[in-house]
Amino acid sequence: MGRVLLGILLASVFLLAGCLAPVSPDWGNDLSIERSDDGTFTFTSTMSGETVNSVEYTERGCEDGAFGSDKEGEVKFEGYMSASEIYDSHNPDLSNNIAFATSAAVAINSMSFEDAKNVRSGEGERVEVKDWSDPVAPDTGAGTADLDKIDPDSETKWFVLGLIPASENINDGIAALGKYHQPIRITGYLVQENSNSGSPIGGMWSGSNDLEASSDCVAKTGNQNIAQIYVLVTKIELADSVVSLDGEHDDEYTFGDVSMLGRTGFILFLLIVGAGGAVGAYMYSSLRLTMSARSIALTLLGKEGVEKAAQVRQRVKDAEESGMKTPDQRRAEQRKQAKPTAAAKPKKSNKDEDDGFGSFSIDSALSGGSDSGSRSEFGSGSSVVASDDAKRVEREVEESEPFVPPTSTFGGGAPVSTSSSSTPTPVSSSTTAKKKPKVRRRKAVRKQAEPEPETEPEPQNDEKTFWQEEEDDFSDFNI
Repeated sequence: MGRVLLGILLASVFLLAGCLAPVSPDWGNDLSIERSDDGTFTFTSTMSGETVNSVEYTERGCEDGAFGSDKEGEVKFEGYMSASEIYDSHNPDLSNNIAFATSAAVAINSMSFEDAKNVRSGEGERVEVKDWSDPVAPDTGAGTADLDKIDPDSETKWFVLGLIPASENINDGIAALGKYHQPIRITGYLVQENSNSGSPIGGMWSGSNDLEASSDCVAKTGNQNIAQIYVLVTKIELADSVVSLDGEHDDEYTFGDVSMLGRTGFILFLLIVGAGGAVGAYMYSSLRLTMSARSIALTLLGKEGVEKAAQVRQRVKDAEESGMKTPDQRRAEQRKQAKPTAAAKPKKSNKDEDDGFGSFSIDSALSGGSDSGSRSEFGSGSSVVASDDAKRVEREVEESEPFVPPTSTFGGGAPVSTSSSSTPTPVSSSTTAKKKPKVRRRKAVRKQAEPEPETEPEPQNDEKTFWQEEEDDFSDFNI
C-alpha cells in the first residue's frame, strides 16, 4: 500500500512539473504558419503523414462588436475550459485542409473571464470526449454537458475552437492547455477561406455566421448556444500566466511552469522539501530505532543495568581519550610485531656441536641423509637406519670384556657358577665400575636411535640374565 501511495505522489509531482504534459507539434517540421502584411496567411503541415500546402486564408477581425473583412481588431473568447485536445498528428481523412493547421482544440463554457476565475475546482462543467479527430466537431458522451446535444434550448453556451498558432511562441505555449478545468481567454482572428464565400465552410467564419460580439469584441455564441470555429491565435491568457505572440509578456508561460510557484520556485520547493524530507525521515527513523532499542534494554536489563552499561561506555570512552588501549588492541599490536619474527626462518643447529656424549650427535643418529653415511638393515619386515655414531658405540661394547658377576659367599654357600662352557675371568671392582657407564651410555643411545632388529643373544647377555635370576633367589634366603 505504501508503494502505491509513493507512486501516485511521484506521478503527481511529474504532472505538476510538466514532465508528462502533452507536447505541442514541432514548429517548422510538423507545422509552420506564414502571415503576410495584407491580412492573409498560409500554412504547411505534415501532421497527416503527408505534406499539405494550403491555399491563402484571410484573417477577419472585430471592431465595436462588429465582424467584417475590413475590421482589424482581434476577437476574444472567454470562459471556463472544460476539455482540451493537443494534437501530435491528424487523421488524413479530414475533409477540410484548415484542420491540418490546428495545434489544439478546446471546449469552453462561455462566461466572463472573471467569473471563470471564481469557479471552484470540481464545480465547472465536465465534458466526456469520445473522439476529437475533427477539431471543431468532437464526439462527446455522458457528462454534465454533451456538446452533441447543445441547442437553442440549452441552459449553457459553448465555444468549440480549433486553434491555429500565429507564431512559434504560441505553438510552444499550446502545452499550457494540457491542463483543463481552468479559466481561459483566447485572442485572435476568425478564419475565412475567401471574402466572396456566402456560407461557413467546416467551421470557418462567413458573414452569415450566427456569431455575436460585445462592444469590446468579446464573442458570444448567438442563438444556437454553440459556436464551432477555427481561430488564428495571437494570445492565450490563463489564471496566472500568458502565452503571447512574441514571448515578451511579464507573466509569460514557460513549459513546466507551475501556478504560484513558477518553474524555478517549484524546482527549489522540490529540492528543499524532497531533500529535507529525506533527511527528516532518516532522523526520525533513527530516533525511533534508538527509542525501541532503549525500551528493549530496559525490559531485559532493568533501569539499574542500563545505567551501569552507560557508565561502562563512558569509562571506555574516557580511557580511549586518555590513550589507554584495550586488550584487543594490544593483542593486535603484538601480532603485528610478531609477524616478522615468525616469518624469519629458524636457525639450523650445528650437527657437529657437542651434545654431552662426546662427539656423538643426536641429529646424526636420527638423520637418514647421505652425509651421515647411514645404512639400512632389514629384518622381520621392518627397516632400521644405523648412524656412524651408533655403530661406533656398538663396536666399543663388543670389544669390552664380558661382565662377570661377583662371587657371593653369603651364608657360607658355594660360589655360583654359570652354565657357560668357559669360566668367566674375574674382574676387579674398578673394572666393573668402569664398564657400567658404557653400558648405560649404550642404553641412552638406543633410546635416542630407532630400535634395531632382534639379534641372536651373545654370551655376556646370558650371564647377565642368569645373575639377575640368582639375585632374585637371594631375596628368599632365610637367615
